[in-house]
Amino acid sequence: MDLTFLGRGSAFNPKEGNTSAYFIDNNELFLIDCGESVFSKLITNNILNNISKINLMITHTHSDHIGSIGSLIMYSYYKLNSKVNIILPRTNNYAFSIASIINNFGCNNDMYNFVLDFEYDDNYSSFKKIRFKKTEHDDKLECFSILIYTKCGIVFYSGDTKEIDTLMSIINSTLKIDKIYIDTTSENYPGNVHLNIDIINENIKDKLKDKVYCMHVNNDDCIKLIKKYGFKVVKKMDLNI
Repeated sequence: MDLTFLGRGSAFNPKEGNTSAYFIDNNELFLIDCGESVFSKLITNNILNNISKINLMITHTHSDHIGSIGSLIMYSYYKLNSKVNIILPRTNNYAFSIASIINNFGCNNDMYNFVLDFEYDDNYSSFKKIRFKKTEHDDKLECFSILIYTKCGIVFYSGDTKEIDTLMSIINSTLKIDKIYIDTTSENYPGNVHLNIDIINENIKDKLKDKVYCMHVNNDDCIKLIKKYGFKVVKKMDLNI
């Protein structure tokens, strides 16, 4: 499975846009994260044309990952006559955090649905199931990686993370891997909440590098280092803005 990226930048790299990706199955949009710049890109580039349902996954509640969720929900409700399905892991605290943000944007509870991840199992052609796995990023927030199980193997989407152990446990398991999308930064300092490219390079063997796509990059130097080490950088779709 290939994900299409609306942006690939970190919170302080607006040049590359907020990191967000999507795929479409049976006229339904499956969107990962909805940061400040995401809704405008969806509209300006006509991505919501002919979409019957929006399914949204949020990796965590920093504004560059959830900042335009209010606009997305209201647009879907009023223009598409459809409620956004927000896919959740089985944790009540996370649902409460997201609901609080949405309601503060002026969206009432009748404008969206919370749907647990397992309710999507075996209902779509492009994937078998979606699962959330907790990761370490910001100690004040619940943060998740996303695993999409497909016929070609697992698509691992790290979300923002400062640890590589979750990914390595999957690499070292018997699970087949299709693609790895990984949070990557060139910054290296104590307390860094993102994965430094050197750590990624030290842990991931050459034979897997063609499956690794770096995202959430902090600057152009990061992109250069990613390519120097033989990894790929996710490509942004050609955008009108």
